[in-house]
Amino acid sequence: MSSERVPVESDGGQQGGLLPASVRERLRALYSRVPRVSCTCDRLGQCCELTEAERADDYATMYPLYTVEYLNIVDYVQRRFDPKRQQDLLEMTEERPMRCPFLTEAQACEIHPVRPLMCRTYGVLQREEVEAAGSAARGDVPASWIWRFLSTERYTVCPMTRVLDPGKVAAYTKDMVSHAYERTLILMGGEVDPLDAARREALQQASGKARLMRWTWGGFNVLMRSPLPWLRKHFGDYWEASFLAD
Repeated sequence: MSSERVPVESDGGQQGGLLPASVRERLRALYSRVPRVSCTCDRLGQCCELTEAERADDYATMYPLYTVEYLNIVDYVQRRFDPKRQQDLLEMTEERPMRCPFLTEAQACEIHPVRPLMCRTYGVLQREEVEAAGSAARGDVPASWIWRFLSTERYTVCPMTRVLDPGKVAAYTKDMVSHAYERTLILMGGEVDPLDAARREALQQASGKARLMRWTWGGFNVLMRSPLPWLRKHFGDYWEASFLAD
């Protein structure tokens, strides 16, 4: 997508946050079911950057990002970051940046406590575990679910990761094959509605959708943060050119 910067609207200094506390707690509980991993790579953060070959193959950083995750991260950014850094992050509109916007120059994650599911699940399963899980699930879940699991997880294995919570792996694997995490995130997203009437109208005119369950950091920024005059004039073109819109 274009790297054109979009001005963002102020939240008026609100302290309550965008995501209700009850939903945030449920999100934390969901995340706690994912086994933690450590990385033995000598260059941390390289999985948060794209190579030219990966970009050409349609890879993306921090995608899919679900609505509840986006709101959770925005709340964290507004609580923890200085105004200049907030502006830089919330004005970002690119869908597939070569480098995750939250990856620091020291190759650390600025939002590690609230990083999305995609980042947490990366490298949990090794290739043989992915294949075994797909085979074991045949007949128990729809074939399309297994195909989606395999088509994603085969490309998110990492030989440099080590699982720190081996006792969680069996339940985690079943949840991944059955897309339990994804389905729960979608349900939680259905309980929150961050769009006002004008933004919902712009979304419906461009896409036919009343709400989105997942997109990218840049895409959500454009829809939820850009001023209404800009949104009304430009959102249709942005959506039309979108590569990862839900």
